[in-house]
Amino acid sequence: MENRFFALLFAIVLTFFSCNKPVFSNSCDYNSNEFFNSILLKAVIADSSPHCNVSTTLSLSGNIIGLTTPGMILRTSSGSELSVPEGATSFSIPIASGLGSKYTLSISNQPNTITCVIHNGSEGILTFGISQIQIICHSTTAKRVYGQLGSFTTTNNSPISSDSLASPNYVLTDASNVYVSDSANIRVLVYSGTNTTAFRVIGQVDFTSSSANTTSSQFTFPTGLAKDSFGLYIGDLNSYRVLYFEGTNNIASRVYGQTNFTNAVPASPAADIITGPYGMAVDDGGFYVVDTSHHRVLYFPNGSYSATRVYGQSSFIGNTTGSTATTLNSPEGVAVSSDGVYIADKGNNRVLFYPGTSTTATRVYGQPNLTANLANNGGIGAATLNAPGAVLPFGGDVWIVDTSNHRILLYSGTSTTASRVFGQSGNGSFTVSNFGASETMLNFPQSISINGEGIFVADSLNNRVIVY
Repeated sequence: MENRFFALLFAIVLTFFSCNKPVFSNSCDYNSNEFFNSILLKAVIADSSPHCNVSTTLSLSGNIIGLTTPGMILRTSSGSELSVPEGATSFSIPIASGLGSKYTLSISNQPNTITCVIHNGSEGILTFGISQIQIICHSTTAKRVYGQLGSFTTTNNSPISSDSLASPNYVLTDASNVYVSDSANIRVLVYSGTNTTAFRVIGQVDFTSSSANTTSSQFTFPTGLAKDSFGLYIGDLNSYRVLYFEGTNNIASRVYGQTNFTNAVPASPAADIITGPYGMAVDDGGFYVVDTSHHRVLYFPNGSYSATRVYGQSSFIGNTTGSTATTLNSPEGVAVSSDGVYIADKGNNRVLFYPGTSTTATRVYGQPNLTANLANNGGIGAATLNAPGAVLPFGGDVWIVDTSNHRILLYSGTSTTASRVFGQSGNGSFTVSNFGASETMLNFPQSISINGEGIFVADSLNNRVIVY
């Protein structure tokens, strides 16, 4: 450490005194970030050459899986672009930003017929070597199905077993497992890896039971799912509460929205009341839950059973609807990114984005402005929505579950016009809303989750989860 400090100091002194240009020259501005980054780079690479013009252009690089068609273009936050050829398995794109600054990488143009996702490294802090970015490309034709014994054309929901599903509402994935709220069977199923037979059930004593109870180990109608590093949050809609299960325990250790594990009492809105729990999300500080009956989203910090932030209402006792930048109408989905919070405002046929911790939306998907609320406003297309149930920011993009249009939409970067559609027969059309049961069609999808293995969709009325 001491040697590096003296090397840096030597580089600063040498650069300062040996530069033969005026102090205020554009090419040797001693007060600029570029100048500091230049001499820092020279020190690290042990370059003591006496000149000022040192390039600090760095690069972002990584691997690509499944790029079978041409047309993909990558773009960095500093404006550089790279056209990636068909069949490429790696990439490297320059980024002209200072060391230590935040970078973003996005796919500004998707390849033909397939959809590529940045699964790792879409944003971060710029260092000398960003080389572990991973881009995986997916077909709009599903490759796997849960709940239908491998068939993409059946919609069976019985008999109840470790292989069946009935009206699944939420799907959640992590690096190892897939979690599904099997709502009509009053349970949550857990699958390992790519196995489509569940190995664990939460809410029932076995895989063939479907009883409803308000206890610490049972539900009345499980809905939203969220996971932190210690355990799993599960929304229990008809018991007006959220349960938290630590580790692999099937008995809840915490309850939110009720005073104990056996109460199931609806109540007027307050900071510790949850009357209609649907979608949920977590960040480092706590968890978000949609309280749809009170037209709001609550944020509970870690260690607290009372919310400290509310979206959609002006106070914790409010219960009004509206279509503005600060109001909601029967929301169902919530998600959080490094930039802010997204809410699927189902009753207003839109998705809102709130920057940082602000509770005033600044961006809207599905409507031309922050006060409009018509379903498929102006006619179904790439910029319209019809009762969206969920939203997911991932890899620099935004995914919206457009429930009543029976489709999943992908929005590149901050664009509010979709660039890809899933669920409409694989034809890529934004102007149809057909439904059905096949590898390319959906019927009332409710939620989405993405991991390195695929794009998972809870296809509720087809009694299945499918994977692209």
